[in-house]
Amino acid sequence: MSLAPKLGLMNALMLVVGSVVGAGIFTTSGFLAAELPQGAAFVLVWIVGGALTLAGALTYAEMGGMFPRAGGDYQFLKEAYGPWAGFVLGWLAFLVVNPGSIAALAIALAGYAGDVVPLGGAWGKTAFALGTIAVLSAINVRGVKWAGAAQDVMTIASIALIAGLVALGLASGKGDLSHFATSDAPFSFRAFTGPAMIAVIFTYSGWFASAYVASEVKRPERNVPLSMFLGTLVVTVLYVALNVFYLYALPLSAMKGEPNVAARASALLLGPHVSLAVTVTILLAIATCVNGTILTGARVTYAMAEDGVFWPLFKRVHPRFRTPHLGIWAQGALSMLLVLLGTFEQILSYVVFVMLLTSAAAGVALVVLRVRRPGAPRPYRTFGYPVTPFVFVVSYAWIAALVLLDKPAPSALGLVIAASGVPVYLYWSRKKHAKSSKEMLP
Repeated sequence: MSLAPKLGLMNALMLVVGSVVGAGIFTTSGFLAAELPQGAAFVLVWIVGGALTLAGALTYAEMGGMFPRAGGDYQFLKEAYGPWAGFVLGWLAFLVVNPGSIAALAIALAGYAGDVVPLGGAWGKTAFALGTIAVLSAINVRGVKWAGAAQDVMTIASIALIAGLVALGLASGKGDLSHFATSDAPFSFRAFTGPAMIAVIFTYSGWFASAYVASEVKRPERNVPLSMFLGTLVVTVLYVALNVFYLYALPLSAMKGEPNVAARASALLLGPHVSLAVTVTILLAIATCVNGTILTGARVTYAMAEDGVFWPLFKRVHPRFRTPHLGIWAQGALSMLLVLLGTFEQILSYVVFVMLLTSAAAGVALVVLRVRRPGAPRPYRTFGYPVTPFVFVVSYAWIAALVLLDKPAPSALGLVIAASGVPVYLYWSRKKHAKSSKEMLP
């Protein structure tokens, strides 16, 4: 039994948007204010980040149309470089990236929820995080249509709340347009190639979500590329609008180091009574990210098991719900373990460098496939090729280099974790070969 295509374009689009818009956009701007002393640069960096993300979405879109199967860039790397490359990416995703992301988001959700309802201290927040993972995993096991519907509702609610806050805030007349004026600090494009751009790119991460569930998307050759393109545009508009809202309310000097710029800006423009609405918006955004990560993450292990290079149990599909239920629960169990151990942030930092490199490698894969398979069906061809993938690959490689220089030890450990996947792949590939040889014997 295989996965069933039950998601339409709207579901895929909401999956992309919901997987991107998380806690980062409500907190990152306080860090950027210290890095970018110019009002114009503060807004422009989000436009540039959106443009680079769009270049990535357009690059992935062609391969998503070519290989509309579960697994996303696992499939792209496998097709371009060989099965080992896809496995290494999937190994990282299974062990660290997906459960680490889910755990980090669930704990962040519990932190914000504690501002709304009493959770009874640290253990109460831990229980809330564990419960969130369990409930959303159960919804995902229940069916991709259920998971997609939950994603749609939460994403649309998040967008509506963000749009409402921005519209009411800008219309309030209580802000100051002088905050956008040029400051005495000299404008420098070097700021766009340093820590500020790293923070922005990470806040945009998740734009490739629909490629991971391509097997469950109707007309995937059309809807997967379109959802990544449209989703990136929607997120870019939201992010730029939110930061215009922040800057209208607060000067950059007041934003520096502020952990919750959204709450402070909303209180100034709309009054302190809107703090609950801001917290609810953040809660919805984070919960949507958790759901999206659970939905997409289990499809990588499913694809690996289907290719015969991972435990066969992960390719089992629920007989009624048609979901990779064992993969979802295994991912949930690892996420819960990381919540209890509290080491997910450290573990995740080890693979940041490798994640950037694998994204860049996926961009290069498009060029490799153009050369090696020029006649392969391509329902969508990347707009602006080869400039578009070149911009994407160079920008991600540059940011990876910055991360390596800033955190050489964790980056090196990330490479070690990735390299550890090679012997595991060799084990599974030999096991697969032995099984095939047995089946061929008379």
